[in-house]
Amino acid sequence: MSPTKEIYTVSKLAFEARGAIEKKFPLLWIEGEISNLSRPASGHLYFTLKDSKSQVRCALFRNRRQQLGVAPENGTQVLVRARVTLYEGRSEFQLLIEQIEPAGEGLLLRQLEQLKAKLQAEGLFGEQHKKSLPAYPSTIALITSPVGAAVHDLQTTLARRWPIAKIILLPCLVQGDQAAAQLVTKISEANQIGAVDLIILARGGGSVEDLAAFNDETLVRAIAASELPLISGVGHESDWSLADMVADLRAATPTAAAELATPDKLELKQTISTYLHHLQTSQRRLLENRQQQLDWQRQRLIHPGEKLRAVNLRLQQQWQTLKRLQKQNLGDSKLRLDQAQTKLKQYSPAHQVTQLEQRKSHLLNQLQQQISQLINDRKQKLGNLAAALTVLNPLATLARGYAIVRNEEGTEVVNSGNQLDTGDVIQVQLGDANIHSQVKKIELVKPS
Repeated sequence: MSPTKEIYTVSKLAFEARGAIEKKFPLLWIEGEISNLSRPASGHLYFTLKDSKSQVRCALFRNRRQQLGVAPENGTQVLVRARVTLYEGRSEFQLLIEQIEPAGEGLLLRQLEQLKAKLQAEGLFGEQHKKSLPAYPSTIALITSPVGAAVHDLQTTLARRWPIAKIILLPCLVQGDQAAAQLVTKISEANQIGAVDLIILARGGGSVEDLAAFNDETLVRAIAASELPLISGVGHESDWSLADMVADLRAATPTAAAELATPDKLELKQTISTYLHHLQTSQRRLLENRQQQLDWQRQRLIHPGEKLRAVNLRLQQQWQTLKRLQKQNLGDSKLRLDQAQTKLKQYSPAHQVTQLEQRKSHLLNQLQQQISQLINDRKQKLGNLAAALTVLNPLATLARGYAIVRNEEGTEVVNSGNQLDTGDVIQVQLGDANIHSQVKKIELVKPS
């Protein structure tokens, strides 16, 4: 008896084949070129993913497409993340797309983001690790290609802004498989040169592939470990690299790196000139203030002779004032006399002339008497002041026969007999001598 045949229906075969395929293959990343792209009204996308030898049908359903926000085109090289399955309706092998992104550069960017997240989690990009840049670097190490626009821009900008700095060029590759290792070596060399104050790591712009060396993990860790501060000037303003993120300062371009590394000599010269002007102004003001204080102190220290000279000066000023007033009065009198004479000539009244002559004589006598009296009063006042100064002089008192009695040491004045005992030694100051005497007898006198 022949064995029983197991007969599959087409649908059963398709179902089991689908299960076997989906069980065999997990989610995969697959690279290929899009062709035969179809956009039906349902909103789903259907296309073929191919390479030089094979092709496979793909489906990107509407809800997933909306989440990804992509719009693939025919001829585009892409990287897709997909589930391998079988479309049972036609028993066709196909891929259900979960994720799609450009191939090549897209893959590099994804790998770069993963490395960035790893290094960021280790804290390599933290501000606490950033070193301060020297304000006035004397020696700068340039790590860049010895040819190209970058090194020329660096040297030109540094020579223009800060020509006193010594520039040490450490040439190396900045692109290709060997570039990252050379960059690491040059950073180590710069740290071993004792005179270097600052490192500039630079190159011109380029694609992600061109800048791959500056995203190398070994280079990033070498920058973080550098004892010298490092400025990264890689690419153009829109470019970025992991070297930029770990560097102590990121510059948009090599030229910007040179500008950030150095002060501008012209601005510094202007700043110094401003500070010098302020210093000179402050010194001048301080000197003027001290001079005013000195003048004020001098004015406070007035000698009695100065007071006498001041009084004499005031008297002289008053004398001059009297003379001026006398002259003025005489001038006024003469004016009035001239006016009267004019009237006399006009009217010729003889008796009025006589009266005016008498009045003139009377006024002149009064004026002279007033002037003489004023002068005598001022002389009397000056004599009184001089006499008062003479009376107040203690030496003048001693000259009239008085004496000052002090104890033996001369430190205290004796103004009562109760302060002395028989036998005490005293000092007697006369107008022209000091006499040391011994008390023989004390007779106390009762006040009258």
